[in-house]
Amino acid sequence: MDRTLSRSGFSIGLIGLVAFALLLPVGLAALVFPTPLYDTRELVAWGRHFPLVTPVHPPMMVWAGGIVDRLFGPSGTAIVAANQICLAIGLAYLYATLRLLVERGMAAYMVALTAASFYVVFAPLSWALNADILQLMSWPAVLYHFLRGRSTDRWLHWILFGVWTAIAALTKYNAAVLLIGIAAGALAVPSFRACLRRPGLYVAALIGVLLILPHVLAALQVGTTIHYGERHFKGFGSAADTARRLGWLIVGYLPILLPGAVILAISVTRRMMLWRVPRFVAASDELKFVVIVNIAMVAVLLVLIVGFGLEYIARYGAPFAELSVLALAPLFVWAADRRDAVMHQTAAALGLVYGGLAIAVSVIYLFFASHSGLQEATAQAARMVLDDWNSKYACGPGYFLGDRQTVYGIGIGAGPDGDSMALEFVPKARWFDRNKLTTKGAVLIYTLPQVPANFAAAFPDLAMSEEKRITVPVLRTHTGKTKDYFYRLVPPKDCGR
Repeated sequence: MDRTLSRSGFSIGLIGLVAFALLLPVGLAALVFPTPLYDTRELVAWGRHFPLVTPVHPPMMVWAGGIVDRLFGPSGTAIVAANQICLAIGLAYLYATLRLLVERGMAAYMVALTAASFYVVFAPLSWALNADILQLMSWPAVLYHFLRGRSTDRWLHWILFGVWTAIAALTKYNAAVLLIGIAAGALAVPSFRACLRRPGLYVAALIGVLLILPHVLAALQVGTTIHYGERHFKGFGSAADTARRLGWLIVGYLPILLPGAVILAISVTRRMMLWRVPRFVAASDELKFVVIVNIAMVAVLLVLIVGFGLEYIARYGAPFAELSVLALAPLFVWAADRRDAVMHQTAAALGLVYGGLAIAVSVIYLFFASHSGLQEATAQAARMVLDDWNSKYACGPGYFLGDRQTVYGIGIGAGPDGDSMALEFVPKARWFDRNKLTTKGAVLIYTLPQVPANFAAAFPDLAMSEEKRITVPVLRTHTGKTKDYFYRLVPPKDCGR
């Protein structure tokens, strides 16, 4: 039976399923949805400055967007492809960690179910390189290197534990929940408490602190990311409000777990797999640790939601759901001689499901519908605006300013020198240069009518041209839909033709 599997435990079907799940969003981006969505445009725009601190969040996703933009430009396809590479790294770490808990075939199978989840397949089109999705890379890496550092005490694992911990913290502050879970697991399992006497753990902590220290100092000085995080805590609310937030906590696990749960339920019902709950006291120390980590993280989230009123939304749950796979995998074993059949049928079924969905989505959005963001012709609109600007001025524009859903697409589409910012974030962006705005001018571009008044209130000394309007066709759809943009020119100082 082992001859049907690779040395890693993957069958040919599972390898094909994982590759298909990772490549499908890239194909959809290339063929149907070529434009990055709003959050991704913003992180690319900010990433052109590689800041230590941003107006709202830690900088890792901004740095990732800046690197992709520097190499390939603001291409939606390139950004989604980079995102899928990050997810592949996370899946590799998930597999490596599962191998410490279950046999290789089951480890491969659980990774394939995770890869072929709604989140991995469809979320990248909306949230490529955003913090919540990047955590699917860093969190399994943090846990794996801690486990390996504990079991081998090799310096490489402790060093990488510190590095990945810093990456996780610089991606999103809720990495603290993961670290609390790891601390709880290490204290609760006696054999893990020996880590407290190992110098490698403290070297890892030092490395992590040194790597995040520049950001911490900048965040304390500016306060933007801290204040943004504080806004998510509303305080103790009504019972109904608390129930709603707890509901989103549960829903947050489903995009990653639900497809696999359905497949496993069918397999158990057909007696192709067996479901069992092993005695906790008889479990390996690694499994005890992983279970406690997951329980502790959920407990922390419950305290934050119920006690502090954390405004929890479903997409926050992705990294927690991914790590829950580690605790759930040991609950399943193969029925006698049914492993190969389960793998084959799973790969075929999920491949057909996602292939069918991809075809349906492509047909719908190529011929019968359109997506106002993912098919927006931002580069064409940027060229039209720049043609008007260049016909009047010999330099600039220094900035593209406007509302969040409009300005970043046009700004990054204007070229590598484009500097764009939503007006609401101008006071919070450390890299915004008022002198550059004055000397090189700006394009005020928007779809929200209040933008000109907001600009005039923020910069009363700067003049604006009369409002102009351009209309461009939406990309890749045969519906004939168009999108309107409104813009005004803010003349540069002493730079007319």
